[in-house]
Amino acid sequence: MKLDFDPITDFPDPLAGLSQRPIPPPATPPARSPTRSQTVARRAWALGAALLCQGAWLWIFNKRGDLAAVPAMTLIAEFTIPLAAALLALAVGAAPGERGLGTTRGRLAAGALFSPALFALATVFAGPSDVDSESFWPHALRCFLVTTLMALGPLVLAAWAFRGAFVVGSAWRMAALGMACGASAAACMSLICSVGSPAHVLVGHGGTMLVAGLAGALLGRRLGEP
Repeated sequence: MKLDFDPITDFPDPLAGLSQRPIPPPATPPARSPTRSQTVARRAWALGAALLCQGAWLWIFNKRGDLAAVPAMTLIAEFTIPLAAALLALAVGAAPGERGLGTTRGRLAAGALFSPALFALATVFAGPSDVDSESFWPHALRCFLVTTLMALGPLVLAAWAFRGAFVVGSAWRMAALGMACGASAAACMSLICSVGSPAHVLVGHGGTMLVAGLAGALLGRRLGEP
């Protein structure tokens, strides 16, 4: 039987003209991940800058004129309650967890939501029963806008410092960091606003925690995971 190889020429040569083809551009090397020391330095710098931001707002806005007349325990409670909520939320959001993966989403959610719950319960039970001389909603809204403005800088710094840092649960972790920023602003607001009634503090000061937490969750979906 004689084999006929003539039809093989009907198929194009896949290597034909290879020498005339343009050389493809080299692949862009992936961006180098920061070292651990660089990551620690970036987060420390962000934390220091956030504290400077809050200090600047305290300097810009007039401080309370009744600080000398307020009982020490009342002033301590008004400041430490949101500060404790901020430290708790920061611990939840920044905790590395086992092997740097953090904790489960359920624990993240519980820890993130426990921070505003702690703030609300402590404010209701430990807040002074003073009366606001102004109309409730205009004053509360004004304080809410100022507190939100004070939380904006730390939230941007947190998004920069923790960009691409979370393997899992990035939305909940950034939400916790956002609540920490809101609570720290509420702590500073206690040194600016002279009204410490629970209703005013919860709405005018603590409402920023929920807004900053929601903004943090949205940022975490976009920037949190590598």
